[in-house]
Amino acid sequence: MLKFFTYMRTRTAFKLLFLMIAGTALLICITFWAWSGMGTDRQTSPLVKAVLLLAMFSFAGAGLLIFFMGEQIARKQAELNKQKQKYRNLFELVPCEIAILDTDFRLIHFNQRFAEKFNPKIGEYCFRAYKGREQKCVSCPVEKTFEDGRPHFSEETGYAKDGTTAYWLVVTSPQKDDDTGEITAALEMTLDLTDLKLLEDKLKKSEKKYKDIFNNIANPIFVIDREDFTILDCNKSVQGVYGYSQSEICGTRFTNLFVGDDRKYFGQLIKTRNEIHRARHLRKSEKTLFVNIRISPSEYEGKFVYLVTTSDITQRLEAEQQLIQASKMATLGEMATGVAHELNQPLSVIKTASSYLMKKIKSNTPIENENLCTMAEEIDTHINRATRIIRHMREFGRKSGITSEKVSVNPVIEKAFDIFAQQLKLRGIDVVWELAPDLPRVRADDSKLEQVIVNLLVNARDAIEDRWGQRSSGIDTGEKKILLRSHSDGRFVTIEVEDTGSGIAPDLVDKIFEPFFTTKDAGKGTGLGLSISYSIIREWGATIYAEPGRSQGARFIIRFPVSKEDASLREGG
Repeated sequence: MLKFFTYMRTRTAFKLLFLMIAGTALLICITFWAWSGMGTDRQTSPLVKAVLLLAMFSFAGAGLLIFFMGEQIARKQAELNKQKQKYRNLFELVPCEIAILDTDFRLIHFNQRFAEKFNPKIGEYCFRAYKGREQKCVSCPVEKTFEDGRPHFSEETGYAKDGTTAYWLVVTSPQKDDDTGEITAALEMTLDLTDLKLLEDKLKKSEKKYKDIFNNIANPIFVIDREDFTILDCNKSVQGVYGYSQSEICGTRFTNLFVGDDRKYFGQLIKTRNEIHRARHLRKSEKTLFVNIRISPSEYEGKFVYLVTTSDITQRLEAEQQLIQASKMATLGEMATGVAHELNQPLSVIKTASSYLMKKIKSNTPIENENLCTMAEEIDTHINRATRIIRHMREFGRKSGITSEKVSVNPVIEKAFDIFAQQLKLRGIDVVWELAPDLPRVRADDSKLEQVIVNLLVNARDAIEDRWGQRSSGIDTGEKKILLRSHSDGRFVTIEVEDTGSGIAPDLVDKIFEPFFTTKDAGKGTGLGLSISYSIIREWGATIYAEPGRSQGARFIIRFPVSKEDASLREGG
C-alpha cells in the first residue's frame, strides 16, 4: 500500500484529488466546530451554511474527479491488456524457442514452440529439460549473462522430444527489476540449427566423397585460372605422371608444362578448344611425354576456371610407332620386286660400261678421251641413281618421330610415287598428275605422309588388278589409271588418290578404316594399311575418307586444315 501511495504522489491528478479531499475534510471539521458552538435555539449562521455548501461542492467535485479518473484508469488498463496480449502473442508466435530462467537456472516461463520441441516443465532445470544433463553446462551463456548483465551467444547440442539430436543457436539477455535494476531472470532464445547442421554434415561428406574421387582419378586433373592459367589445385595423380607434388606445382602456370616452343600456341588453343591431342609436356625430370588434353569451363571458390584433364599417351604412341614401322617394312618387302627392277637398270649400264673398259684394256686398244669421259659420266649418273633409290628406301624405312612440322604436300606425293613407280609400271598402270602449285604448308610428318600415300597407291593398284587383272602394259592401259590430285581453297589443303578399280561397296565405306578389316582374299592383306593411315592423318587434325570415283573406282580424300599464318604467307607470296 505504501508503494502504491508513493507511486500515486507522482501523478498530478492524484495530487489534486488528495488536496480536495483534505480541504473538504478540513471544511467539515470547521463546520462541526462552528455548529457545536451554537445553541440549539439559534439559527444556522451564513458562515456555517457557506462552509457546508463548500463542503458539498468539494465532495461533488471529488466524486466527479474520481469518476473521470476511473474512466482514464479503465482505458489505460485496456490499452495495457491489449499491449500485454500483443507481446504475449509475439512471445508465442516468434519463430524460435524462448524460455525465461531464474537465477537458479530453473524454467519460469516458455513459449509454445519451446514446449513442443523439448517437452519441459515449469521449475525444471534448463540443462535437464532439453540437454539431458544432470549438471549445469561448463560454458553456459545464461550464467555469463547473470554475471555481467550482457547478452551472450553460443551453439548448443541437446535432444529433441523424440530423442533425436538437436542443434541450436542460443542468445541470452538479462531481465531486470524496474525499481532496483537487479537481474532477476534471463531470457534464453534458441534458433533451431538442426536442419542446417544436417545439411552441413551432408555437404562435408559430399565434399569429402568428391575430393576422394578427384584425388583417386588415374588421370592428372588441374584446376587453372582462365586469365593467366595459374594452377589453383590438382589431384594426386599429377605427382605420379609429372613428378611434381601438389605444393610444388600449385601456383605455377599450366602452360609451363608445355615444351618451350609450344607454350604460346597451346595457350591460345586452351581458350578456344575443348580437346587438344598429342601435346608435348615436360616431367619434373625434363623428360618429354605426350598427352591428350580435355578442357571444361567451371567455377572454383568464386573464380572462373578451366578444369583440365590430361591423359598420358606416350606408351600408346610408341606402340603405334612400332606398328607403323612394321607396316613400312611390310610395304618395303612388297615393293622388293619393283625396287630390284629399278636398281637393275643402273647396274646394267654400269656393268656394260665396265665390260667395255675391261675389253679395251685387255686388248691394249686405246680409248679416246671423249668416249672414256662419256662412259665415266654414264657410270657416275647411274651410280647416283642407284644411290638415290637406296637412300630413299632407307629414309622410308627409318622409324619416324612422334612430332610434326610444317611440310609441303606435293614433294611428298612425288616421293611416294617415285618409290612405287616401278611397281605400277610393271603392271601397266598409268598415273595422271593434277598437282596445284604453291600450296600452303600443313602440319604433318613427311615420312608418315609418304607412307599414307604409298598405302593408298597399294590399295589403288590392288583394286585395279581386282577389276582388270594383272595384264601387262599395252592391254587396256587406257582403263588402268591412278589419278593424283592436290588443291587448296585457302582453308584446307586436299589430296586425292583416285583409281579405276573395283570400287567400294556402299555398306563397307564406314568399315574400311577399322583395324584388320579387309576385302582382299586371305593372305593378300592384313587390314592394317588404311587403319594406320587413318590414325596417322588424325594425329595432325586432318581427315581422310572415301567416296565413289568417277569411273566406278574409289577416291580417297585427305583434307588438312590450313593455319591463318600459312594462308597469309601463301597470299603474300
